[in-house]
Amino acid sequence: MPDNSPAGLTDEQAAQRLRSDGPNVLPSASRKGLARIAWNALTQPMFLLLLATASLYAVLGNLGDAGMLMVSVLLVGGLSIYQEQRTERVLEALKDLSSPRCAVVRQGRVLHIASSELVRGDRLLVNEGDRLSADARILEAVGLLVDESLRTGESVPQGKHAHGGGDDKGDSNRLFAGSLVVRGDGTAEVTATGAHTALGSIHHSIAQLAPRASRLQDELRRLVGRVAWLAAFTCLVAATVFALREGSWTQGLLVGLTLAMSLIPEEFAVVWSVMLALGSWRLAKSNVLTRQPQAIEALGTTTVLCVDKTGTLTHNRMALALLHDGEAQCNPGVHAAPPRFHDLLTGALHASSTGGIEPMDHAVRVAAQAAGLGGVAGWAPGAHRGIRDGSPYVVHWWHVAGERDQTVAVKGAVEAVLALCDADPARMQRLRETADRWSATGLRVLAVAQGHAAQAGDDAGLPAGISLAPLGLLGFMDPLREEVPGAIDQCRRAGVRVVMITGDAALTARAIARQAGVVEGSEAQVLTGNALAAMDDEALRRCVREVQVFARVDPAQKLRIVRALQQQGDVVAMTGDGVNDAPALKAADIGVAMGQRGTDVAREAASLVLLDDNFASLVEAVRAGRRIFTNLRKALGYLFAVHVPIVGVALIPVVMGGPVLLLPLHVVLLELLIDPACSLVFEAEPAPDDSMTVPPRPRDDALFSLASAVRAFAMGALVFIGVVAVQWTCRALDATPEELRMASLGSIVLGNLLLLLWFRGAGVRLAHTNTVFHALLIGVCVVWGLLTVVPAVGRVFGLPGASSPWALWVALPAGWALWRLFAVSRHH
Repeated sequence: MPDNSPAGLTDEQAAQRLRSDGPNVLPSASRKGLARIAWNALTQPMFLLLLATASLYAVLGNLGDAGMLMVSVLLVGGLSIYQEQRTERVLEALKDLSSPRCAVVRQGRVLHIASSELVRGDRLLVNEGDRLSADARILEAVGLLVDESLRTGESVPQGKHAHGGGDDKGDSNRLFAGSLVVRGDGTAEVTATGAHTALGSIHHSIAQLAPRASRLQDELRRLVGRVAWLAAFTCLVAATVFALREGSWTQGLLVGLTLAMSLIPEEFAVVWSVMLALGSWRLAKSNVLTRQPQAIEALGTTTVLCVDKTGTLTHNRMALALLHDGEAQCNPGVHAAPPRFHDLLTGALHASSTGGIEPMDHAVRVAAQAAGLGGVAGWAPGAHRGIRDGSPYVVHWWHVAGERDQTVAVKGAVEAVLALCDADPARMQRLRETADRWSATGLRVLAVAQGHAAQAGDDAGLPAGISLAPLGLLGFMDPLREEVPGAIDQCRRAGVRVVMITGDAALTARAIARQAGVVEGSEAQVLTGNALAAMDDEALRRCVREVQVFARVDPAQKLRIVRALQQQGDVVAMTGDGVNDAPALKAADIGVAMGQRGTDVAREAASLVLLDDNFASLVEAVRAGRRIFTNLRKALGYLFAVHVPIVGVALIPVVMGGPVLLLPLHVVLLELLIDPACSLVFEAEPAPDDSMTVPPRPRDDALFSLASAVRAFAMGALVFIGVVAVQWTCRALDATPEELRMASLGSIVLGNLLLLLWFRGAGVRLAHTNTVFHALLIGVCVVWGLLTVVPAVGRVFGLPGASSPWALWVALPAGWALWRLFAVSRHH
């Protein structure tokens, strides 16, 4: 089968070429390999401190301690590499999800595939708004304009058209990867993919822009910097004081290194990257793709959701529910349309695309086939034009055998189409009244008209002075998604206002808004695009807070709505799917593109993509955003608090004298507990039960305020007081240095677990049990049992070489954790 066959390649041919040429992707410059991940992990401050401490032990002749520290180096390094690789795998999976989609013809079927699966010879369907991901040769084109500025720097879109043959026509019949289709449609044969494209040949010269740091990242960087300077100063002072008092600079250096290891805030970066990466992955599993981390920050502050109706609040599965020819109406879904409605159905068929997946065109074709109508002999398709700003209708021209003039079929908004018609005033009035009545019941109403002209106007439009004859009305029903009313009610209880923006008529928009629960009662505030156009910015700003529904709004007006809401102090999330929606998506605090019906341009401009075009998924994203921010704040509070008793115990011998209580190996053990606790336990923490019943947090709410730091310090201080009380009791009982170390380590671990429980929140219901926490608790109990029961293990860590009654208490928390895990498994 030749490559340019209308049926396209076979599945076997496509698979063979994919294997031989490789996927249609450019080499990734940002992906981190194992070597790069390992280098980043092994150059972290904690790792370097461990190496320095192990070297110092070796110099002092303590080869056993040096060997154990080297083992701990491998453990800490391995944990860091694992966490980084897990984050990288998540990010790569998200990158695969966000890969552009394209439509191809294979074996006569229209398939929507990831652009990475394109191969040479594929028959590619090109539509307005597509971002091309391969080089191709045009086979058919209708009004095709392409922006090639990414490749050529030329800002003016270039006209493209098919040629009869030969390669002497320059680039006018070629499409290039990276180009944007700004108008028109057509088909093309893929000629090059991946690194073999024109864009691939200059890939090495394309600068990869680093993503802009978010507000939380900046705040976190400042916090880490302050703690690092404090840690450095504290370590120098402590090491000097201990060395001068004890007369040993080597011991003073060990105390300083141990204190530095306990103070270094490297977990702050870990908790940020892991939480956002895994949070984005959880959102993707809920059919919400996060393209920018700033979106996760803003989700919890959203006060207004601006949503489209079609496909977002409704199923976008149109069915032709009613027909009206100006005299009578019928329901074609119950019985096939009677002969008197055949002219209306035939005109609607001529005003619809012959293929494709546009829902209303598909519903027209289904109703026409049920009535036994098909293509009319002698009718040859001519030029056609889609909806344009100010012209909310489609125009299809036809050449009819035996007729000098061309026939035009028009289908679109009732008021716009009927304004082009000339007919009996009584009939026109009936059509208008019927359209209003249908719209009030939630139907999407379109008018169909037909006319004749010697030739089409500019850009396949209607020539001046043409008069059309109205054929009738089409009433479409797009049922509301079942989950939408409940989701909107959740938004209302969460203090988030839902605003519906649609291109439908005001009556239709009001009816759907009432069904969905966007408005309550009959006094819904509806503002039409015409009324909005007549307002200045100040007038729009005054009324935008009271309007719940915007009808007959074109994409350009969405930008004005978004800016008016923002000027009123709202944080706006807005959905969009078209090329012209991109400015409003960029301007919104959170731009949300449609994953199924949206264009590549809209997806590129958005920070979130709804993979299923479902409003309920967007509401779940708001819930997830609130959960992620809450858990991130909990994790930072825990990190701040948990270092207080560790640093305090490290300072006890500096201030009070006596043996060193916290050895470097002890700090390593505690880090192996703290790292998964902050990055995995808190990330897995479910949303609080009241997460969607409280108002959005203020936009400028700090991630970790001074008040939060004081509260965290107070909790850490309480744990340290408990550790000091244990030390005082043990010293009163003349405990040995090894027993004192065991008491300090055990009380810190216990306090650590209590801090985890505190910051997670007391009184968590059984169904909300955090399985990661309980698995971590069981692991801690097992390790503590080895330290206190196996003498050889205890001696390595500077603990008593005999079994201790301290080992008995671990049975209680371990048994409790096992019971909770078992209870949850039975509950589910």
